[in-house]
Amino acid sequence: MTATALRMTGVEAWYGPAKALFGIDLELRGGETVALLGRNGAGKTTTLRSVMNLMVRRTGDIEVLGEPAKGGADAIARRGVGWVPDDRRIFPTLTVRENLTLAQKAGRSKGREPVALDEVVEILPIMGRLIDRRGSALSGGEQQAVAIARAIVARPRLLLLDEPTEGLAPVIVDELERAVADLPGRFGMSIVLAEQNLTFVQSVAQQVLVLETGRLVYSGTAEQFAADPGIKEQFLAIGTR
Repeated sequence: MTATALRMTGVEAWYGPAKALFGIDLELRGGETVALLGRNGAGKTTTLRSVMNLMVRRTGDIEVLGEPAKGGADAIARRGVGWVPDDRRIFPTLTVRENLTLAQKAGRSKGREPVALDEVVEILPIMGRLIDRRGSALSGGEQQAVAIARAIVARPRLLLLDEPTEGLAPVIVDELERAVADLPGRFGMSIVLAEQNLTFVQSVAQQVLVLETGRLVYSGTAEQFAADPGIKEQFLAIGTR
């Protein structure tokens, strides 16, 4: 799969009068994963919000799955984009099974065949352990894992993950690492990953972009990034779990 899943050209964005992104360029080919790295406040989340048209003011060009990114977040999602923000947003009164079943129905309503629950459990075994627990009974890290699983079951063509490892226990991070590495080959998903966990990123991404105060300061392959300790020392104050 080589068609372009996401293209951003000269993207700039604002929060009120404050400019948050400065001329961001990004191109993601189908079936690949690109990681956005940077300290807190670097612009990673704002980049993802721009793709979903959640910024009140944004300039530049964004193409999602071959078409201009027009309309609100719901319109972008209907094209086949899954969005997992960093605030989880699962239904606390429903069980994990019910949360995932609702996501399956949402994916089916958008013309996509959802991923079966047993396959989600195969990809993320923690779902099997949590399947009958209510959202309100889960830890923050468990809720994050459910939010990611919920996005997967809808079978998006493009998946946006905002700080997916934040708050997760190491054993869940290991499961998620294997899952994210598997999704492009298994389902043909393309992934944009905003993250600070360097080990995780280097295990799953083919491209790495580094942001600093809303500016793109580095772009290269994962292999090039791994071989460049200077970029880590200059721009990244991030852990390796």
